[in-house]
Amino acid sequence: MFKDKDINEIIKQSVKQSFANSGIKTASPQPIVNKVQLGSPKTLIQTVKDKLNESFVLTPKSFLLKTEYLSSKAKESHEKLYNAYVKAFDKVTIKSQTASTEESDSNSSDFRSLKIDEQYNLNAIKLHELFFYNISDTKSSISIDSVPYMRLARDFGTFEKWQYDFRACCLGSREGWAVTYFEPLRNVYMTCIIDGHTTGIPIGGIPVIVFDMWAHSYCRDYLEDKKSYVNAMMKEMNWNIIEARMVVAERSRLNDLFEIRPLVNEMPQKILSQINQEQAPIGDEQIDSEGKISIPGGGSWQQPNAPIGGAKGSF
Repeated sequence: MFKDKDINEIIKQSVKQSFANSGIKTASPQPIVNKVQLGSPKTLIQTVKDKLNESFVLTPKSFLLKTEYLSSKAKESHEKLYNAYVKAFDKVTIKSQTASTEESDSNSSDFRSLKIDEQYNLNAIKLHELFFYNISDTKSSISIDSVPYMRLARDFGTFEKWQYDFRACCLGSREGWAVTYFEPLRNVYMTCIIDGHTTGIPIGGIPVIVFDMWAHSYCRDYLEDKKSYVNAMMKEMNWNIIEARMVVAERSRLNDLFEIRPLVNEMPQKILSQINQEQAPIGDEQIDSEGKISIPGGGSWQQPNAPIGGAKGSF
């Protein structure tokens, strides 16, 4: 059995290591342990939570959904789930800051599980917030000279084709999301399907239109009729929000990320250009018409058929 002194020492070392891993400096060797009461693990957890960088903790936002295409019960369900994701993210993030990095393992480890849960909940928060902000505009309208209309018509052929494409993503989504995003590598807008909160996310893509396609978002009001739900949400898209997102996406210059590459070293080409046949280990004069290479001192070597064709005598 551990003695009180042993427990104090274990707590002290654990908290010290947690702070060291998080880059948090303490004013004295035992600033937290002195406040911890034995037999009260909740106190220790709360103390660590209070001392961690506040940027790790998120606060739920409030949303005013004016739409009548969703019932009040459906709206409450959305808000409840969103708040649960925020709470879960804060909890997981705090735990991940104190998890052992030395014991990380691809088969099973606390650190691996926490990092996966951290992204799952953070993505859920981001996607819900994007969704709430780009729907529920009861005065929704779009003009043909607006940025969204022109960009989507340009990249999908016509604005109408984008509508069908995006709705098809919505209907094709399982428990997940449909997204129209700016693809920085190609500098175009594309659509994608995200299952869950983590499967199918385009690397570097900047979301500009997001629809929630989890069953809870439409079953209460539309049962299994996903198409009616999608049509209703598309009637009240907030195009001012979407246009602002497009401006931000295109000004981000994220495409430059894919142009960052190492400097090309031209030395190998320079060296090869200076080598003439007399300096080459095997000159053309050493290769006969049958592809045999003369070996000094007698004998010859038959060149095999290379996987990639090239000049005689190449390896």
